[in-house]
Amino acid sequence: MDHLLSLSQAARMVGVPRKVLQQHIQEGHLSTFEGYIRTSELLKEFPEARPGGSGMVEKVRRIREAAVAKGIGDGRPDPERMATEIQRLRVELAQARDHLQGYRQLAAEMADRLLEVEERCDRRQALMLNTLIGWYLHQVKLHDPE
Repeated sequence: MDHLLSLSQAARMVGVPRKVLQQHIQEGHLSTFEGYIRTSELLKEFPEARPGGSGMVEKVRRIREAAVAKGIGDGRPDPERMATEIQRLRVELAQARDHLQGYRQLAAEMADRLLEVEERCDRRQALMLNTLIGWYLHQVKLHDPE
C-alpha cells in the first residue's frame, strides 16, 4: 500500500538527511504531493530502502493497534480512568457554570444601563431605545430559560 510520508519520515526511512531529499526534489528526481512523498516515489529513487526498514511505518502501525486494543480491553471501563474523567468533567462543569453566571450578570447590567439611557433620551429616541431593550430582553430570555 502506498503511504504519504512527510519529508522527515521519508528521510528516516531511507536513512539520509532531509537536505538530501530536498535536493532530489529540487532536481526533479523525486515528486511530492502537497508536501508529502509517496513511498512508491521514494522507493524508485532509493530502491535499497525498505518501507519497514527503519521501522517507522511498522512502528506507527503497532502504536495504532496497541491504542485500539487498549481502548477495547475486556469491554469494561477502567474505574480509575472513569473516576479521573468524572473529576475532569466536574471541574469543567463548575467552570461553565461560573462563566454562565458571569454572562447572566453582564446581561442584567446591560439591561439596567439601557434603561438608564432611555430615561435621559427625548421621546423619539426613547421609543427606539425601548424597542431595542424589548428585543434584547426577549433574546436573553430565549437563550437562558432560567
